[in-house]
Amino acid sequence: MASVAARSCPNSAAGAALVVAVAAGGGAGRPAEGRALVGSAELGRMQAAVDDFMAAYFAAARPTYAEGVLHTTLYDDAAEFVCRPGKRLRPLLFLLAHRVFQREGSPAVTGRDLLAVGASLELLHGFILIHDDIIDRSETRRGRPTLHRVLEARLPAFADRSRTGKNLSLVLGDILFALAQQCLLEAESVPAALRVQLGRLLLGCLMETGFGEAADILYGSRDISKLTLAEIERMYLLKTTRYTIECPLAMGATLAGADPAAVACLEAVARPAGLAFQIQNDLLEFARFEVSDLDVPADILEGKKTVLVHTAFEMLGETDRGLLQLCFSAAGPSDATVSKARELISKSGAVTRLRRRIEDLLREAEGAVRATEFGPAEQAGLAGLLRMVRDAADRAPAGR
Repeated sequence: MASVAARSCPNSAAGAALVVAVAAGGGAGRPAEGRALVGSAELGRMQAAVDDFMAAYFAAARPTYAEGVLHTTLYDDAAEFVCRPGKRLRPLLFLLAHRVFQREGSPAVTGRDLLAVGASLELLHGFILIHDDIIDRSETRRGRPTLHRVLEARLPAFADRSRTGKNLSLVLGDILFALAQQCLLEAESVPAALRVQLGRLLLGCLMETGFGEAADILYGSRDISKLTLAEIERMYLLKTTRYTIECPLAMGATLAGADPAAVACLEAVARPAGLAFQIQNDLLEFARFEVSDLDVPADILEGKKTVLVHTAFEMLGETDRGLLQLCFSAAGPSDATVSKARELISKSGAVTRLRRRIEDLLREAEGAVRATEFGPAEQAGLAGLLRMVRDAADRAPAGR
């Protein structure tokens, strides 16, 4: 039987053009020197190619998984959740990093299989978001109800709908985790040894993401005065940077044939860029929260110890620090505690300080690119990827 990846290749003229768009700019044996990264139009085509591939992948797998094993409605809900409009930052970073590092002698990989590896990153992102939404008790994701809320609404009124919706959502997230690995393994034009290497990179980053999520949960019950900025930033590194920035770059470079030393250099670029990305996400969510009602999903509602909250605490006077501690030590968020926390954070000046910190971190990432021994084409390409990360962070809170 043909693999799902093989059966999910778009076969329309438009679909074929999208696959070509991903491979454009250099196949195996075509040098990178002098090649521009991408313009906004081509970036849009590549994003559309990822979306098209994922929709086709779910459609091709549907007879096997939806009708044979899993109830069709549940499968369709999971597919709808993953395919909701989003930035597709992770697959795009992978595809573009592959282009940046592609050289004479790079492994010959089809455009379809490049999309398959990129889609595996987005499937894993869906798995993480589903679990994260349950942990955070989120109501919406990307402008629509979270998956556990969608499933809850489908259940009969007499059922324990809240618990059952969450339980089903957890299981569907686990299934997406398996589908992501299958998607990677079925990229058959990728040499088998390279597929193993890519899988190790991916699973290693995901383990660290899990540890970062655990730290986030544990920090939620700790007094803000007992946490250091370094602890929170370490949690950001594990929970977000590794799988959002570092892993896609490393996988793209590895698939293009970059040596391990070159791949290791990407960590120094990814770390400050990823931290800037997450801090900017915190600021955007806070700004969105300031002008909205309390139904807006925000870490402040869950009492999370973010860089923004910690910076505000450090900048406030003793009395206001005590008030902020009280806001985050309450049994649950209320209009009064959330409003007061919002007021104190605004008063502290933390937002202005962190805007400067973001610029410093992005300059650090740019300096890390210049400090590498990569050639001019690779350095220019990585600088372009940093601009893309900045643009993605400026648009909307990650994953929403």
